[in-house]
Amino acid sequence: MIFNGFYILSTEPLIVSYIGDLPALSQGFMPKHVLQNSSGFAARWKRMLRHKKTQVLHSMKSRKHHFIVNASEEEVWRKKWFMRGAHFNHNIYVNEYNYKPLNEPKYYDAIYIGQLKPFKRHWLAKDIERLMIASYGGDLPAFCPELAHAEYNREFIPRPELAKKINQAYVGLCLSAEEGAMFASMEYLLCGIPVVSTPSKGGRDEFFNQENSIIVPPQADAVAQAVKRWQESPPNPHKIREQTLKQVNTVRLSLCTYVAKLIEQEGGSKKDPEELLEKYFAAPGISSRFVHQRDLANIDLEQFRI
Repeated sequence: MIFNGFYILSTEPLIVSYIGDLPALSQGFMPKHVLQNSSGFAARWKRMLRHKKTQVLHSMKSRKHHFIVNASEEEVWRKKWFMRGAHFNHNIYVNEYNYKPLNEPKYYDAIYIGQLKPFKRHWLAKDIERLMIASYGGDLPAFCPELAHAEYNREFIPRPELAKKINQAYVGLCLSAEEGAMFASMEYLLCGIPVVSTPSKGGRDEFFNQENSIIVPPQADAVAQAVKRWQESPPNPHKIREQTLKQVNTVRLSLCTYVAKLIEQEGGSKKDPEELLEKYFAAPGISSRFVHQRDLANIDLEQFRI
């Protein structure tokens, strides 16, 4: 999923989805329904209160806000707070046409994709010998001296290059204790590499199973040992991708069913969720329906008609 803009899910009525804070709206761009995907772990009373206030503010602007959560625990809280919305993990928006298994040599024991921030707990990867750290860019040794041996990027890595880097690793790492659903966890799986993760809150584990991931305690030696286990017995990358997409498309279909009901409630034509699934997620993928906030003033909604 992409930030600072909207995915156009319907034009009649105008239904959009976004992640995090509401992007700036241009004059004349007036969605009837906004589906806000949680950007962090939301099962906290302060976060729920903030989202509850958000729903009220949207209603004052004559639009309906839908709070979309990533994890089952968050869904329990959403229902307790009587908030309009649903449970659709935001990793279903990761574009599978950008991330797929490639025939690349394995240069790295593991790759960790994540911004250079303390909650990512990079130091847990210190015992991994051939390590790649991919972030938005920055000085990794200054941020985490324990990883002075790791390869890293100083500048932003474009998606094609990032997909290549993922395929050059045996394993993808997920080391935070709490965050959102973590897009990188899905990028690893779509590229067909298994995951080593610590226990977490936020929803990234919703697409994990015994065949594509190992969950270990937050200890550097445990992380390194799990990486070694995957290296010694690497799984079939195409099987990982296929199983992941099957699960992802089940959730996507539920999202499409939800949107179809909203369209019908607003007097729009009846939509087949299976057809919406094809329109939204077929090649070149869901990112083709994304509009950055800077482009909203000049948007031609006709191109997004379904």
